[in-house]
Amino acid sequence: MGYFLAAQNFFLFGSSAVYFAILWYIALQTSSGTWIMLATMATTLPQILISLWAGIWSDQYSRKKLIIASSSLVTLLTIVTALIYFFASHDLWLLLLIAAVRSLGSGIQTPAGNALLPEITPKKELSRINGLNQFISSILLLISPILSGFILGQLGIIFVFVVDLVTATTGILLMLGVRAHQQKPQKRTRIAGLTGIWDGLRYTFSHQYLRNFMLFTLIAFVLVAPSSQLSTLYVKRTFGSAVWRLTLNELLWTIGALLGSFYITIHKKLPHKIRLIALGFAGSGISFAVMGLSEPFWVYLVFMFFSGICMPIIQATSNILIQENVSPTRMGRVFSILQIVSTGIYPIAMLFYGPLADVIAIRYILIVTGLLLIGVAGLFYKRLPQLSDKLKDLN
Repeated sequence: MGYFLAAQNFFLFGSSAVYFAILWYIALQTSSGTWIMLATMATTLPQILISLWAGIWSDQYSRKKLIIASSSLVTLLTIVTALIYFFASHDLWLLLLIAAVRSLGSGIQTPAGNALLPEITPKKELSRINGLNQFISSILLLISPILSGFILGQLGIIFVFVVDLVTATTGILLMLGVRAHQQKPQKRTRIAGLTGIWDGLRYTFSHQYLRNFMLFTLIAFVLVAPSSQLSTLYVKRTFGSAVWRLTLNELLWTIGALLGSFYITIHKKLPHKIRLIALGFAGSGISFAVMGLSEPFWVYLVFMFFSGICMPIIQATSNILIQENVSPTRMGRVFSILQIVSTGIYPIAMLFYGPLADVIAIRYILIVTGLLLIGVAGLFYKRLPQLSDKLKDLN
């Protein structure tokens, strides 16, 4: 288990460092909103497109080998493309290609990793291990932009890719030591591409409980998107563009995420998962609505911190719910769907929120989406618990 957690977070650390470096480097080189939009799309859309296929591969092949193979290929392609950029052609499109390749890798590794975790973890420890994984991830997400900024400013972006090579190689070596010893490996039959995707979609949406869970998750994360993607722009427009304000905006959210992850870690069992997820969404909605009010900057930061506490609770508890109840033979595909309807929905939602933010004040977007999210959280809690008896049908 220690090998798995270390490997996954080495992969995350390297990918996060590369993401921030590419985004900031392009911003410094171009000062173009269009290029920033392209960079954001390159880091998100490929992950969405590959997710359903990745779910099939995760259910058909060894999840451990799939993570190792995808990480090795992504690292190789990243280094080769980076060398071409620095020694042959200084075309920023090559950096977008690196971002897209890494996004594809994340789209494969995320459902595979979430589905592998129950294979190597006793069921009674799932809550604690998921919380610990979120906690470590939050720490690394706090460190990686600092490291990227230092390397970018002092050494140059090429050294970020060197760090990525080291972290990826370490992660692969650690993943080789993972042993799925808690249960016998599942016998996996061959799954045809489109047939396998359709089977995963039918399995998910033919069960009333899962169908409602995915629907409410989709709606909720569409409402979360503006606070996640527009907060930096909101701070700049509302409170000023001082670097320390932008830094505190990210820092307070990450510290909150650390506390939220710690809460999950100290609980060996979460008996009321739907209630906890609903409270997380409601707490996020309250935070977004207050953040949109004309308040002093410190009040904004307090509720940004509070929203940071809520998000890992939502994500970790959702993962645990699926890990404990979904058939292992379809778990990869269910996680790929969850990935799409949660964070994967951000770039699609931003096609609406981005232009809207240039027409009306962002604070109004935050207030409206926050209030709507509170209502969705109430419906989430009201609708899903009465279907809890359906969980026994998911296997």
